[in-house]
Amino acid sequence: MKRILIGLTTAGAVLGLTLIATNAFFSDVETSSGNTFTAGGLDLKVDSTCHYWQFENQAYVEKGCGADEQHGNWTSSDIGVNYKFFNFADVKPGDKGENTVSLTVENDAWLRLSIKNVVNSENSCTEPEDILDEPGIPFPTPDACGTTGELGNNLKFTVWLDQGLTPGFGPVNNSPDRGEGNNILDEGEPTLIYEGTVQDGENWNLSPYPLYPYLKKGDVAYFGIAWNLPSATENEVQSDSMTATMEFQVQQHRNNPVPTWTP
Repeated sequence: MKRILIGLTTAGAVLGLTLIATNAFFSDVETSSGNTFTAGGLDLKVDSTCHYWQFENQAYVEKGCGADEQHGNWTSSDIGVNYKFFNFADVKPGDKGENTVSLTVENDAWLRLSIKNVVNSENSCTEPEDILDEPGIPFPTPDACGTTGELGNNLKFTVWLDQGLTPGFGPVNNSPDRGEGNNILDEGEPTLIYEGTVQDGENWNLSPYPLYPYLKKGDVAYFGIAWNLPSATENEVQSDSMTATMEFQVQQHRNNPVPTWTP
């Protein structure tokens, strides 16, 4: 009887081993790690080169604007309240100047320049200004010059795309067109954005120009902004000032066929 039990136990053990061996299956594992979504950026960078000329001895002489961001000169940057394209304290009839502004973005973007917060201030009333405003009335007289300055109505601005003789913009520091970003409204470079006095609420867009309706990643857009106070300007602008905010705005271009701008 003992031999029979031992035999059955041995057979059971063998059967158990057989069942374990037949449970091995083919298998494979494929692993994809670190799946990530990262939002793209749209960071506008601006740089500015400023020029200022005064008329002396029958010729224009460049005087320079200053060497830092307070005076219109800086390299490609995020700009803040201390960055001024124009900062002149003693402008006289016959003076003129120009800024070349370049813009880059890290993704394709719609672009516009908005002029805001234009303020014309009288500041003070000099005798020559008073005499011009109220001829024949002795100086000073109350409110002779008013409270709104006339300088802004006499400063003339010209804004153009400084893309050179070959239409369109190219990569940063790699343009074959010598006229691009050269601070000059060249003959054959007719893409004029604006000409006249600056008014509050002006908006200047790239979109009306079919060759470059938006700013492309890797390209640099050059804008020339020239100003002059005509020699014929009279005493009504004495001591007056004009201040304004220049706001460059961008919106993503991809998936956004028509930009929606805020005022």
